[in-house]
Amino acid sequence: MRKTIYTLLIASAAILSSCDDYLSKMPNEGANEPLRNSAQIDAIFGNSNLLKSYTLNSLTSSDDFGWTTELMDQVPYPDEAVFNGIVWDIKGTENTKGEDQVWSTEFNRIFYANLIINEIDNITDLTPEKRTDDLAQAHFLRALANWELASIYCRPYSQETLNSLGLPLKRTTDYEESMERATLADTYKFIEDDLKEALTTTRTDVDKRWLVSRPAVEAMLSRFYLFTQQYDKALQAADEALTSTVAKLKDFNELTHIDMSYGDEESGGTTELLYPEFWGYSANEYTNYDEFYFATVYRTYDMAYIYPSEELLSAYDRDNDLRFEQFFVKGGMKEQGINIEPDYYYRMFSEYSYTTLLPSGPTVAEVLLNKAEAQARLGQWEEAMQTVNLLRVKRMRAGAADVLLTASSQEDAVKQILAERHREMPFIMRWQDIRRLAYNETTYDDIVPTRTFYAVDNNHMDTDEVREYTLPLKSPRYAQPITNQEISRSGGQLKQNEY
Repeated sequence: MRKTIYTLLIASAAILSSCDDYLSKMPNEGANEPLRNSAQIDAIFGNSNLLKSYTLNSLTSSDDFGWTTELMDQVPYPDEAVFNGIVWDIKGTENTKGEDQVWSTEFNRIFYANLIINEIDNITDLTPEKRTDDLAQAHFLRALANWELASIYCRPYSQETLNSLGLPLKRTTDYEESMERATLADTYKFIEDDLKEALTTTRTDVDKRWLVSRPAVEAMLSRFYLFTQQYDKALQAADEALTSTVAKLKDFNELTHIDMSYGDEESGGTTELLYPEFWGYSANEYTNYDEFYFATVYRTYDMAYIYPSEELLSAYDRDNDLRFEQFFVKGGMKEQGINIEPDYYYRMFSEYSYTTLLPSGPTVAEVLLNKAEAQARLGQWEEAMQTVNLLRVKRMRAGAADVLLTASSQEDAVKQILAERHREMPFIMRWQDIRRLAYNETTYDDIVPTRTFYAVDNNHMDTDEVREYTLPLKSPRYAQPITNQEISRSGGQLKQNEY
């Protein structure tokens, strides 16, 4: 795998986005040669693909994902990764024959980060300030990539998992570098060290959200420390991030809709589809979305049809929560040719007019939620409710009654904040939260997902048998298997997770 990935990365070094006019392009001539000038670094940071992470198994593994047997019956070509995730199947994921795009995409990002870190001293036209900023950004990108990989292929962080398998920690672009997995403790230390290096950036704020700034790093640190149960540090980092004068909350009362209505042949009438305003954003617009500290996104697969579970739908005040009004498109499944109730389809940003993009980089909303939860877990639960309500008033319909959340105790406050976090960041962050909440210091916030679905075994789905599935607390399946293809490519250096 090491040699294959290296070859692919070198070959792709010159393939940059041609449609994002805010991004620079890598010079064609000499694009595969070692870095020698700052323009090449600018082109790497301007590669829009470095801002996008693939996701599927973690999307479908969450209890927010609402596929049922009824829906599956209407999907003409179900992707095996979809139903493997739905039932948390191990064998099928291990034996996936196609490329694991999550794995390859994140190691692609690590490659480019290492290329800059290793070559920066050979570049002669850098000012001291730009050298500092470029190096900081490379460390930040490497931290983001390893965070995504650890959140998918490793067990959640806790004192009892520190000696479990972490990641192969790549520090160079040498394809002979070991792919043996470090411990989880060393993996998280590597991520934290990179984030601390990123804090050396001279950018105190920046309105180009594909460039790292101190608030962006602090925002990511607030996530890191929340997930490692270091709540005092999470609170401090969140407060630092919230000093940004560029990243700011957007009032959803100011949003409109995009009318995507279509003619219904069956009824002869028109079906009204109101898509979120965000759906019409160009790459320029969503990259510079007000709430982003750093504009990385998850690229979902359209074939997965982001169909919400009834549990997720029931989490919203459908009359007054503008997140429900914006992102849950009524009639959206019929547009996909699927006749099912409740008929909702989750949409946010778009790419190529069909692929949904969901924020993966830290946003102001997430930082407020990180701060509120850290406050509550530190015993400052009354202050925590004030913090979470700063977000809530921007998400609820103006003039609605009983918008502000209240709590009667620390436990109640944590539950209220987690519920708001669920409404704000469904699907992707939900899976990460299921993992971490199982290992934190409390049990009242544990989540045990259950599903009723067809029998699935090793990439085979038996539509004649329906089973009840439960993902037990602290399940080994919290860590997605590395595909056997990747293990084989590594020459056997990669070890599979223990199940």
